[in-house]
Amino acid sequence: MKAKWIIILAVAIPIVAASSTLSVLKFGKKPAEYRTAIIERGDITSIVMASGTLHPLLTVQVGSEVSGTIKALYADEDSEVTQGQLIAKIDPAPFINRVNEAKANLKMAGAKVTSASAEVVGAEVQVKDTKRTYDRFEALVKDGVVTQEDRDVTLTKYETALAELDAAKARYELALGELEQVKAALETTELDLSYTDIFSPVNGTVLTWVVDVGQTVSARMQTPILFTIAQDLREMEAYLDVNEADIGRLTVGQPATFYVNAYPGQTFGAEVAGIRSSPKVTQNVVTYEVVIGVDNNALKLKPGMTANATVIVAEAKDVIKIPNAALRFRPPVPEKDSREKPGATPKRNNKNEGNVVYVLVKNGKIKSIPVEIGVSDNSFTELVKGDLKVGELVAVGLSSKGKSFDMPSRRLL
Repeated sequence: MKAKWIIILAVAIPIVAASSTLSVLKFGKKPAEYRTAIIERGDITSIVMASGTLHPLLTVQVGSEVSGTIKALYADEDSEVTQGQLIAKIDPAPFINRVNEAKANLKMAGAKVTSASAEVVGAEVQVKDTKRTYDRFEALVKDGVVTQEDRDVTLTKYETALAELDAAKARYELALGELEQVKAALETTELDLSYTDIFSPVNGTVLTWVVDVGQTVSARMQTPILFTIAQDLREMEAYLDVNEADIGRLTVGQPATFYVNAYPGQTFGAEVAGIRSSPKVTQNVVTYEVVIGVDNNALKLKPGMTANATVIVAEAKDVIKIPNAALRFRPPVPEKDSREKPGATPKRNNKNEGNVVYVLVKNGKIKSIPVEIGVSDNSFTELVKGDLKVGELVAVGLSSKGKSFDMPSRRLL
């Protein structure tokens, strides 16, 4: 009896094994399995990230209009200054001497004008006197009392007096011109003297100064810069370099935040204040300068700090969120020819399907759902229109365990 059962099992086991192998050969493949993600509801913020440098809203370079020796300095780096405050002084002694010299020249020029004016008056008197003599001789020559020669002598004196009057008037005009010239020279020297006092043109903070007491500055070729003053560091700007792919998404007025390495974990508020049209090209990378206005009331931020900024381009509140991976995913196309090479990469659907996601349905299968999308960030995209519900699973890729493959054939024994 025992030998009979042994014979039956020996025959049955190969038959079952062969049946299983034939079943696998008949179907050839296991169904694909998918990695999935869940449809959620929440907020989406679309951003553009860029970095740049902080600058004062207005920087003024204060120089010297005259050459001379620095006699005193009344401001230092980081000094708070007000408009009109005296911040430096150039030795005024040489300029005082020039002013005194110009005043003396003015007195001399005034005396010349007075003298020339008196000469004009004297010439006018002479003209009147010679004119009377000439008129008298003109009447007497007709009566034969004086000769024609005597009459001609009086005419010559009269004409000479007229010429002298014209010359006196010319000398007077020349003296007036010299007087005006001397007055202008005096004003120039007085102005130069006033330039020896250097005042702050704005309210602000001294960023740099480049001179010391006793140093000589020369203004002959160009104005020497003595101080750099930042006007009111409570308002600053950051100049960001934004990639050309993102520049079209930015507009003036968009909110922004940024951080600096000096204050880890702290963010500062800002707003897009300007978008420059001039491109910058660095190693074939095109960027555009975007200016963001910065509120620095706490005076924590310093000029020159690197600002790592995030500009908020668009926001969507309390919307259905589709994982971006679901929008990129496309399932493999079934192979039409079973004779294709083993191990070949499954073909994917290359047709332009628009925006489509694949929802997981019964038996591990998927169904395509067309969608219209809106605001997007790095992880999720807003669902504007489409038959998707919160909590549904969507395919985002093929599972490494569930990828379809050809079963290896087994040799029947």
